Amino acid sequence: QGNLFEFLRLTGWGGSKVLYFGDHLYSDLADLMLRHGWRTGAIVPELDAEISIINTEQFTHGLTWLQVLTGLLERLQVYRDAESKQVLDEWIKERQELMSLTKNLFNPQFGSIFRTYHNPTYFSRRLCRFSDIYMSSISCLLNYDTTYTFYPRRTPLQHEAPLWMDQLCTGCMKTPFLEEMVHMR
Repeated sequence: QGNLFEFLRLTGWGGSKVLYFGDHLYSDLADLMLRHGWRTGAIVPELDAEISIINTEQFTHGLTWLQVLTGLLERLQVYRDAESKQVLDEWIKERQELMSLTKNLFNPQFGSIFRTYHNPTYFSRRLCRFSDIYMSSISCLLNYDTTYTFYPRRTPLQHEAPLWMDQLCTGCMKTPFLEEMVHMR
């Protein structure tokens, strides 16, 4: 903080006119965002490895099938006959295996630094709280024009119906008008 107030005085910049990048959520970003209203960008070098894993065929297929299985379980769990129960039990077992597989692709002990199975990790939640944008290196910005604007994406909450095709799951198709939206893509 030694030069912060001098910087503000000399530049006249303040609030959301400043975009500051740092590699530590608390010592670099939280204070500037909370106290001074600055926009913040987090540098997360581990992101490169995470993205490499996410882009593998094994992860993509595993995650896709995991989501399909989850949707099937949600829709078909109402059937109580013995045959249906046996199929559901097999799917539950397969789902648990897929969850472990996708987690272990990142790290067998704790998985991704961004997600614990389906839920964001504490780090991921703090990252989203204290940074407006994050990337593996500041050089990632070289891929964008200086006039490019990054817009935040709306993440549906559990009680909200997803509105975009890439957020749909098989269990969401009972929501009114979504059936017709599938064909818009």
